[in-house]
This record gives sequence, C-alpha cells and structure tokens, in this order.
Amino acid sequence: MKRKQTKEEEIEDEDQGDQEEVIKKDDEDEDEDDEDKDEELIDVDFDFFDPKEIDFHGLKSLIKQTFQNDADQFDISGLADLVITNAHLGSVVKVDDSTDPYAVMTVLSFIPDSKTKKLNPAVTAIKEYLISKSLKSNKQKHDEFQRILSDTNSGLLLNERLINMPPQIVIPMIKMLDEELEWSVEEKKEKRFEYLVYISKTYQEVEPVADEGEDDDEEEGAPKKKKKKAAAANGASKVILNFHVEDVVFEKHAEIQFDFQFTNQTDQSELQQTAGIKTSRRVYVIKRGKLPEIQAAMKKLLE
Repeated sequence: MKRKQTKEEEIEDEDQGDQEEVIKKDDEDEDEDDEDKDEELIDVDFDFFDPKEIDFHGLKSLIKQTFQNDADQFDISGLADLVITNAHLGSVVKVDDSTDPYAVMTVLSFIPDSKTKKLNPAVTAIKEYLISKSLKSNKQKHDEFQRILSDTNSGLLLNERLINMPPQIVIPMIKMLDEELEWSVEEKKEKRFEYLVYISKTYQEVEPVADEGEDDDEEEGAPKKKKKKAAAANGASKVILNFHVEDVVFEKHAEIQFDFQFTNQTDQSELQQTAGIKTSRRVYVIKRGKLPEIQAAMKKLLE
C-alpha cells in the first residue's frame, strides 16, 4: 500500500482535493454611486503532498509558530528533518510541489527507538518542556500528564498553517493522518499510539500597556497613568480564545487540558506590540482512537 495512493483516493472520495481561495477586489468608483462593483475571482488549487526535502525551510517556519517566543529553546531544524524523515505520517499542503508548504499535519513520536531505547533529542526537549509547563496546573493533571508521556505510546500532534489558509483543509488532513497511523502499524513502521498531545495557539484580549517612554515630561501624572494601565492589563478578562476554530473540537474530546505561558514572555513588551493581544498556549491530550470522531465533528463544524 502506497501512501500517495491513499491520499489520492481520499481526495476523490471526500471531494477535498481541491480547495478554493477567493480574493475579492472592490473596484467601485467612488465618484459614481451607481457603478457596480467588479470582482475578480482567482481560483487556487491546493494539493496534499508527503513532506520532502524541498519543504525544509517552510516546515521550520510553520513549526516555529507552535513555540513562538520559546522557539529558540528547540532544535527547529532537527524537528523539520524529523517531519521529512517520517514522511509516511502526515501531509503538507501546497499549490504545487515546488512551493513552500502552507500547512502541515503530522505526529512526532514520544516513543523511544526500539533498538537504541533512546528518544530523538529534538523531541526529548519538547517532552521535557511540556512536562515542566504542566507543573503550573494542578498536581493531579501534572502527574497524569507525566505518566502519559513517560509510560504510554504517545506523540505530538503538529497542526500548523499560515494565517490565511481556510480551516476546511484540516478535515481531509486529519482523515488522511488517521489512515496513515493505521497503515504504519500494519507495516510495522510505528507502534500504535495510545495518546496524542496537541499544542493549541490561544490568546487573551487585554488592555494595551503604555510605552515606557510616554509622558516623560509629566511629574505626578505619568507614574499614576502607567500603573493604572498596567493594572488594567493584569486585571483583564481571563477568557482564553482559540486562534484555530477547529480547536474547540479537540477541547471537547480531550482527556486532559492545561494552559501555559511562554518562558520568554514579557507581557508589557508584547502588549505594546500587539495592541492588547496576549498570546499563550493550551495543551490537549486526546486518545488516538478518537481521531475519526474528531474528524467527523470538524466536518460538521466547518463544512
């Protein structure tokens, strides 16, 4: 069984092979109120490919999105190489085979090599990082999370795409991944995963923080103003929102979840740059067997 054939069959069966990106340009003449709007439609066909060497730099950029502020703590090049090496799992989305990938979905195994009994160093760093972040949650969650990563066959589910990519591409990607996970077990390329760990991109909307250099000429007013804005940021709503719309489905099917902040994160600096958007991450632990159910729920949500 060839994985490429599986993808082509999936595209035909699910009618998901062709995705349209529509760009609308408004050419209305402001001086003529009665003139109709002219719209130019550009059709773009997205295809699914196995990760290849040509995708290396694009994969690095996508993987960095997951870890954002803390990306320098990890061997991003090593992780991109691992995605390419394990091309039997996962897919990249491109316009054609020569372009950079616009999206990727794959699984990076937390299971030590059966021969060397060792885990890839690049993946080990992620495992240790996530366990340390789970310490911020309650003890029960931390203990269970550490047990799953240490004592079960688990892996990191990587789901990244460029910001302007339609979320609908996740539907065929997760279905193909489910099939490839089964095929890899049958072909003895991978052990059967029990759990998948997914890092979701999240954010909070808070009050922007004043620039340190503002109001330097004020004497008594300036410190009070800055403290007030900082206090507003600290006391902001704790509602955490998802960047990816499909992550609400992962949340509903998660066995464990916890939120964490980046290690290299200065709230004041970030809030100045993002006009009040404070980024964070949420970890979902899902049972691998729930992927078909998750895919069906995403199809219902997004189509």
